[in-house]
Amino acid sequence: MSPRAPAPSRPRTRARRPARSAAADLDATIAAAERDAVIVWRGERISFGALPARIARTDGRAERHGLYAGWIEALEAINPRYRARLVGWREQGAGGDAAAEPLDLERFVLHSETVYYAALRRYLAVIDIEQGDATLADLWHVERGAGWSHWFGTRETGRAAGDAGRHGTDERGLEGWRSAEARLFGPGVRHGTPAAAVAELYASLVGDPAWLDGALRMASDEIAAFADFAAFIRLWRIRHAIGLMQFELRLAGSDEDALRRAYYAGIVGNMIGISVPEAAYLYDLGHPGSAGHALDSAMLAGAIAERLENRYGAGWWADAQARQLVDELGSAASVEDVLARLGYDAIDWRPLMRQIRTRLIGEMSGYGGPNITTRAGTRKV
Repeated sequence: MSPRAPAPSRPRTRARRPARSAAADLDATIAAAERDAVIVWRGERISFGALPARIARTDGRAERHGLYAGWIEALEAINPRYRARLVGWREQGAGGDAAAEPLDLERFVLHSETVYYAALRRYLAVIDIEQGDATLADLWHVERGAGWSHWFGTRETGRAAGDAGRHGTDERGLEGWRSAEARLFGPGVRHGTPAAAVAELYASLVGDPAWLDGALRMASDEIAAFADFAAFIRLWRIRHAIGLMQFELRLAGSDEDALRRAYYAGIVGNMIGISVPEAAYLYDLGHPGSAGHALDSAMLAGAIAERLENRYGAGWWADAQARQLVDELGSAASVEDVLARLGYDAIDWRPLMRQIRTRLIGEMSGYGGPNITTRAGTRKV
């Protein structure tokens, strides 16, 4: 099916549809294409939307990359629609607001570089893959965290989320620890708002040793290893968002599609240390500014968490006064109001970096890393 062409420009009249309506039409067209796309694998029909989860669940690397190739092929089929939407955004003058100052993001990247790559190598080693050979499919497989799934049943995560005052459900059908994260995050949050930072704050509890112990009741000898894993995944997502933000800046100055694809693979792949497919260059981008808003939320959540822990202790999530303060911050009129109440002039990356580094086992043990249990036994990585 050919991509839907953007509507030609016309003189402004009262009858003209708002730009938001045109953008919604493009989004609906893409959503329909993603919903209808099907990959046939060994006689089985798998929907495009279900493929990433299926790839993550696949243990054998050859099988995993066979499915991954099908996902890339489906992306290429949908890419004309993504490009049409990009044209529509440009015609409407859509663009994302900057997140933190570029210099601050550069400092975050530099301060996270050593610990991130150390953790990346450790977790890829668990599935017997060298960092230089790793693909996005391999990282999806690592992200699943299947070894801890038995702690994150529906009843257990519902109870533990409720102990933190969060009573949402997992509307995306995720599994394991990611289902718990979705419950903590909650539904219907608009990015770039104080409410999004609060949602990110609660979602980060899934890797908080105090919450894992006091609410989820995870075995004490597994908490440190899982907190390390969750901190690595969190750092991966943040570096990925920074890469996307840098790519979006490059995208604004380029009209050559081959160059855009190369920018994406080079910038994002370098930032997260694995191979990413060029075909995902617009699929991964999301809407204008979404990566910047995600960074704002993550960094503001880190600042809120630091203030809460200093005032109410590590178990702040169980304290009624702390939760009331969090509710007040989430309903603030703007991010600037939240920053003022916390005593910051601007969004600061350092509290988030401190939180991540204290939870990474490799950081605390000279990058030696934890003992990881695999099917072949226990090994030091």
